[in-house]
Amino acid sequence: GPMHVPGKFLPVVLACCLLATACTRQAEPVSVADGLPECHIIFDAGSKGTRLYVYQRSGSGWLKHRGPKTVALADPVRRIRGKTMDDAGTVIGAVVAALTDIRSDGPLNGQGEPKWAAFDWQSRCDVQAVSVYATAGMRLAEQLDPEGTEALWQLLNQTLSTAVGTAVTTRTLSGFEEGLYAWLAMRESLGDEAFGVAERGGGSMPVAFRCPHCETSRQVSLGDHQVAIYSHSFTGWCQDEAWERYGPSDACARGAGVDDPDWEVADCSIGMSDFEEAAAQPVANIAEAGVRRWYLSDAFRYMNDDDIEQFCGRGIDSGYEPVSSCFRAIYLSRVLEALGLPDDAETTDVDWTLGAVVCEATQCLEVQ
Repeated sequence: GPMHVPGKFLPVVLACCLLATACTRQAEPVSVADGLPECHIIFDAGSKGTRLYVYQRSGSGWLKHRGPKTVALADPVRRIRGKTMDDAGTVIGAVVAALTDIRSDGPLNGQGEPKWAAFDWQSRCDVQAVSVYATAGMRLAEQLDPEGTEALWQLLNQTLSTAVGTAVTTRTLSGFEEGLYAWLAMRESLGDEAFGVAERGGGSMPVAFRCPHCETSRQVSLGDHQVAIYSHSFTGWCQDEAWERYGPSDACARGAGVDDPDWEVADCSIGMSDFEEAAAQPVANIAEAGVRRWYLSDAFRYMNDDDIEQFCGRGIDSGYEPVSSCFRAIYLSRVLEALGLPDDAETTDVDWTLGAVVCEATQCLEVQ
């Protein structure tokens, strides 16, 4: 629905609109075509960037077409990575331009392969829904500057709906939805419901599982039946926020064990007991539900058993954010231990955006 833009923001919004129009390569309006498969366009507006996906319905489920990854939508409001509200129009223009860019192959990556494969959704889809869902980065932006966030959302909605020629959904997901969508995506590939999922993003860390007896579980509609899902997102406890909170200490530095032969993991993890306090209720629910099978997604997929030894003990360069590599290795193992998740939890590359599409298509939260 239309949002109220505070008066003092109108000049900013109008200036941004002009900028956005100049920066956005207009996509052709969505057409409802006979005989084309149903598609859902979804943007995952994460704390480090915004990724476009187009999901196309097929006989065997949903085909995922990954598109470009662009700037983080919340950056202008959070005033990080050199962005301010003056950049809102440019950031939104870059996000919306991904719809045009996905129609041809992306530029080559380091291995000489295109970063994404061309998918011309305009000629190959009957587009049912266009959505931008933001996660924890935008929840943090809303706390920081509610009016700026509202102005950003309104501008995005106007620019995107103009580009696709149809009404669009643009909003921040609740922590419950974030975990639920990860769980639904996993259920789609497993075909059963007796499992839990934990995801580690840049700005939050959702866990979700079936729990009929948990007080804050919600009924979710799964076609012919309903199921009670418990979902909790540890906003502010993901790796990036935790690194700012306790990471930059000598005991957590990459190679901490190289110079100090007496160094122990506990020297770095000693401050992390705050997480255990914050996690007390979810941990009690995990124990209550007695879930035996767990799947770890997103950044958990990149964990290896020898990470602490490699990054802390030997100071190896991980190739990905090496400065925080030792801290992240310790923090993640501590988190999994605190949550009581089993050692044999499997990693998965299933994406929560699939769960969002499944929920949208089945109206899973419209429980009577």
